[in-house]
Amino acid sequence: MVFKNISRIKSALPEVKHVVMFYNNGTIFQTTFEQSINIPKLGENLAELINHILNVYELCNFKVDRYKKLIFETEDISVIILKLGEESNIALFFKKEEDQELKLSTIKRYITRIEELIDMDEKELILHEILSKEEELKKLHLLLNNKEENIQQLQKKISSIDKSEPIEFLKGIEKDKHSIEEECLKLKKDITTYSEDILKLREFIEKDKKLDEFSN
Repeated sequence: MVFKNISRIKSALPEVKHVVMFYNNGTIFQTTFEQSINIPKLGENLAELINHILNVYELCNFKVDRYKKLIFETEDISVIILKLGEESNIALFFKKEEDQELKLSTIKRYITRIEELIDMDEKELILHEILSKEEELKKLHLLLNNKEENIQQLQKKISSIDKSEPIEFLKGIEKDKHSIEEECLKLKKDITTYSEDILKLREFIEKDKKLDEFSN
């Protein structure tokens, strides 16, 4: 579905040079850019661009709703960023038309055509988000297990320390153990947050599925 939409956009809009689909955290899940471009950095900067604008709204005490689109227009290459799902976005890099008479309405016409072309299934976007969060959750669990093993090793070391060892030596080990324990607490909070997010996304899909069955 994702590749299909990218192909349709580039086919219907020859002016579009590149397409980037990315999550709010900056992770790019589809793009037409080659690997010669720093893809992770590109996603990071696109996500930061959105966050910076939202921060401007907060600083100005403006009501911050979910953004719909961001536009950066230059003489040669311009960028349109559109909101897709709750966690996903699409950025389109395109060439400007040479016809100066159309210059003022170019962006508006592009947006209208792009929004008509983007018909991505919201469920599929949510599934992408679930898979991404589940992958991150696995990494967090693995990291937590490693740190808990480190704590056990340090505890064994503390228990086996000879009483003739300097007190500073014991305090140093206890300090390391305490630092890792705090890291574990943060990891557990992150794991809880990711688990709750995944649960909410799955509940949304199930609820939507039941509504579809009821309507049919």
